[in-house]
Amino acid sequence: MHVPVFLISLLFLVSPARAETIDAIAAVVDNNVITCYEVAKDTQEMLLQLRQSGEKNLPSAEELNRRSLDARIMNTLQLEEAQKLELSVNPEEMGNAIRDIESKNGMSPGQLEQVVNQQGGNFDDFKEKIHDQLLIGKVINIAVRSKVQVSEEAISEYYRKYLAVAKPRREVQVAQIFLTIPPEPTPQQLAKVRARIRDIHHQLEQGKEFSQLVALYSESPDRQQQGIMGWFMEGGISQRFAPALDLAVNEITDPIRSPSGFHILKVINERWKEAKSVGVSHDEIHARHILLQIPSTADEATREKIYQRARTIADDMQGVSDKAFSIRATEASQGPSATTGGDLGWFKKGAMVASFEKAAFALQAGETSGVVETNFGLHIIRVVEKRHVDPNSLESNRDQIQSILSNVAIQDQLPRWTASLKANATVHYKNCPSITINVNLPRPEQQASRQSIESMDIAVKIALELWRQAWVKQDLKAYFAAYSDDFVPGQKFNSIEAWKTSRRMRIGNKKNIEISVQNVEISYPQDNQARVIFTQKYTSPRFSQTDTKQLQLQRSESGWKITRELSALPQ
Repeated sequence: MHVPVFLISLLFLVSPARAETIDAIAAVVDNNVITCYEVAKDTQEMLLQLRQSGEKNLPSAEELNRRSLDARIMNTLQLEEAQKLELSVNPEEMGNAIRDIESKNGMSPGQLEQVVNQQGGNFDDFKEKIHDQLLIGKVINIAVRSKVQVSEEAISEYYRKYLAVAKPRREVQVAQIFLTIPPEPTPQQLAKVRARIRDIHHQLEQGKEFSQLVALYSESPDRQQQGIMGWFMEGGISQRFAPALDLAVNEITDPIRSPSGFHILKVINERWKEAKSVGVSHDEIHARHILLQIPSTADEATREKIYQRARTIADDMQGVSDKAFSIRATEASQGPSATTGGDLGWFKKGAMVASFEKAAFALQAGETSGVVETNFGLHIIRVVEKRHVDPNSLESNRDQIQSILSNVAIQDQLPRWTASLKANATVHYKNCPSITINVNLPRPEQQASRQSIESMDIAVKIALELWRQAWVKQDLKAYFAAYSDDFVPGQKFNSIEAWKTSRRMRIGNKKNIEISVQNVEISYPQDNQARVIFTQKYTSPRFSQTDTKQLQLQRSESGWKITRELSALPQ
């Protein structure tokens, strides 16, 4: 993609008459504000992701910023829904999510924080994103999944076609690029979106990276996972998406129209699921129990008291209702199932110790045993239900089939729901500060293309703006993160720590700071090095100064970082 010389819309500038502040507003969504600072941070993250993917021809800052703002708006709308529903994420859910990420990435417990910090990230910000994703997942379950109805006919038909006669089945991992259309689009709106999806398809045919175009264009929630929708096999995907099942790995579909928009699907991976071996029919029971434990140090008299108490409970529980047994188990049982009324769930032979199992399977539904002794203690067992299980039957596979068919329905309904959120919201777009860039192009002997220089400019300008924003906001963590570990603070300071101490005092004790940046010029004296010269106006309640500043930056895996900072008052 050619990147023109442009006015960078979401970075910075200020007219000579007035300095912009940190809280410049990019958009107001209902009653929530999205700041230009947030959009600039998202754009930097997207730019870093694209560069790490190996993409050389980066899109314009205008396109990146538009995508970042759209994503922020959708995220805000979904979190608004969570607030309306009074949803929350508890610490246990957060812990489970972090452990799941560590497990899937082969990390040891607690290693995720270290990895995020090593990559230049902020773990608190990372946890906040996980929190928001969990919250949005809950919203989707309530707003979309809970409203999906799967008929008995559909379940029976799926079983008949795909499970009644077991056979190997191909399963493919599918990703998508999705563009929404309004609920009742005009011909002009429809033509515009159709033209965009065709252009994206053409870019893919020309060799553009699918994941990059997902990041830039896709409007589905799965864009956060590089557009990956999941694994699908015949019968488990919307009929309109079924052509993807016939594709080889890395092939893409033509644009597909759905009620909510246009889709391009790509097969990312494949695997074969072998036919399930025929399972053996067996009996299962659903039981509760009350457990009285016998301490290993108990003498004969103590043991007899515990036995007598168990016999009394067993006598009391004969002929009572399941509810009454559950209440007594909650009050008296000393086992871990006490909190659930002694419920042990469904189990088959071989799942329990022999003496317990023999007594349990001898009971009929609704019956309660006498005292049964195991190495765990004394049990009073109640059988709630009994059933005969054929693992290959429709009934045994009902939950699995229902989940598959629910996911099929969600493939259509989720994009429609997200589109309706935006259509029904009140969004006011504002103008973030902008700046005109004068680019010093390299000499011909440097053999660098204009396009690659302009691509680097995007990253340098974002780094410059985030530095300015952090300073204005007095966010010292973000401010120091803008500097390289190899930063040279000058002769005035004997170490980086001494310089940081000075900056903390000078920045942190100000009630208000305003900084404007103008007349920016960027050049590249060496590979992976940038020089930025600009006019800086600094204003605090008791001091104001304008000077010419030069920053020297070094490109690293986490972006452009400042290595030298020089300033001189204008003559």
